[in-house]
Order: sequence, then structure tokens, then C-alpha cells
Amino acid sequence: MSYVTFSEEPQLRKPVLLLAFAGWNDASSVATTAMKFLVTRWEAKKFAEIDPEDFYNFMRVRPQVRIEEDFQRHITWPENTFYYHVDPTLDRDFILLVGIEPSLKWRTFANEVIDVCVRLGVSSSLSLGGLVADVPHTRGARVTAFTTDPDLTERFPELALRRSRYEGPTGILGVLADTFAKSDIPTGSLWGNVPHYISASPNPKVVHGLLARLDSLYGFGMDLSEMERAGRRFERQVNEALAHNPEVLKYVQQLEQRDEEKSDEPPRARGGGSTGAGELPNAADVVRQLEDFLRERASDPPEGEGPSTS
Repeated sequence: MSYVTFSEEPQLRKPVLLLAFAGWNDASSVATTAMKFLVTRWEAKKFAEIDPEDFYNFMRVRPQVRIEEDFQRHITWPENTFYYHVDPTLDRDFILLVGIEPSLKWRTFANEVIDVCVRLGVSSSLSLGGLVADVPHTRGARVTAFTTDPDLTERFPELALRRSRYEGPTGILGVLADTFAKSDIPTGSLWGNVPHYISASPNPKVVHGLLARLDSLYGFGMDLSEMERAGRRFERQVNEALAHNPEVLKYVQQLEQRDEEKSDEPPRARGGGSTGAGELPNAADVVRQLEDFLRERASDPPEGEGPSTS
């Protein structure tokens, strides 16, 4: 039994699978926002989707109801959708998988993705993720990268050396990476590091960092100026929100100092234990301030900086 429904079977050249899932591996929605940006910018064509029925606990990931223009009610189920993009100026085509981390049957789900890859001749895969880390929002977005794709490691040898040393619970990206490796499909990942004291979603500065890194790896030649402006505006708003909390400003300055002293070391993801960076004072108050302040950014005029992109 196949859970994947095809509306089209495109003929592609050495396609690369780019994938991102909402959920545990997507801090501040940076990965899925970046992928949706690509789908929109490329006007990527939908060609397949995975039936959600057996992969979700709908009491945890609930379907959504919306009212159509004719006042008919429409149910939207959790989606895992495949798109494709063909650019004659590039030497590869691209498949994009945008979805939600499943609740159930991860091995079956991973095998369904592999079946699509085999069917379309996928040459390599690259996942996008977001992790919460002790990094300051005032610095350029930190993006860590790794791949076993020989075409990429030939041009960027350092990418083959940055293997993660993380041990502990994993998400669907970790399960898929293991499944790709066992299926002899080169795999890799890009992780955007999200400041742990900013819960606003999405974080356009980190989204821009992920997209810029993708662009440099594959030579897309994308115009990311709009997302870059959104990131600058986001940073200004965070600065304004934090200006009223001197304890948090002091904490951010400590992160900046450590960032300068250890610029060659990867940031530490925040897990169940202490990270050694000091505890954020009044964290709940800071999060509330930021959420209230940043919630208005979609409706505020961009003050000459152009619209924000989500």
C-alpha cells in the first residue's frame, strides 16, 4: 500500500530533495518559512502528497476548518506536499517537501519519502531545520551545514567535516537522514540557530540566513533583499522591545562577548541541562514583551524598508 498520491510524475535532472517539517526540528518556524519562500518564489509545481490518515494523532495535530467564499465549510488536513522546480540555467532540478512532523509510524513515513526519491531519481537530499541556541540576535544568523553530497563537498570540502556530535532524542529529520544513508542517497542538513530568548515566529533574520546559505551552495541567484530587509526590521523591533529590560540587555551583551571570543566554535543548543551561558532573567516577562511587540509587525507599516515576508 502506498500513502503517496501523484498528480504528475515530472521528468527531472539529477534532482535534489530539499525538505523541512514543522515541529520539533523547526524552532521559530525558520525552516518551513524558508521552504515556503522557495515554493512561492519559484512558483514550484505541486506533484504529490502523503495521505495524513495513518501518520497523525488528530487530537494533537488537529485539522483546520475554514469558510469559503460561498460560506461552505472546508476541512484542511495536515499536509506533506512535494513540489518541483526546473531552472534551465542550473545543472540540477529540485524537489521540495514541506510538511509537518508526523506523530506515528515514522519508519513507514520515511520509507514513503524514499520511494518517491527512488521513483524520481533523487541524487541527494538536504534538510532544513531550526534549533534554539545561545546566540545573540544582534549578530549575523548562524547556520551550520553538513553534507555527504560529492558534488557539494568537491566545491565546499569543509561541509564533509562538520558532522554533528549530538546524542539524544531525535526528530523526523534524524530518522530520514538515517533512512537516506541506508538507501545510499547522499544527505545533508542546514540548521539555523535561533536565539533562545526570542520566541516570536517566524524569525526572518534566521530565515534569510538559511536561504542565503542555500543560494551559495547551489547557485540559485535569488534576490533575497526583501527577506534581508524583513530581518533588519525584525532586529530593530527586538532591540526596541528589549530596551525596557536592562537585565536582558546585559545578558545579550554577554552573549555578544562570548560570540566574539569563540567565533570559531559552534553554538550550543539548549536542551534539558545548563548551557553555561547564564540564566535569562525574567524569561516569561521578556517572552511576553517580545510576543506582544512583534505580533504587531505584520500590520505595522514597514517604514521605508519594504514589506516583511513570511
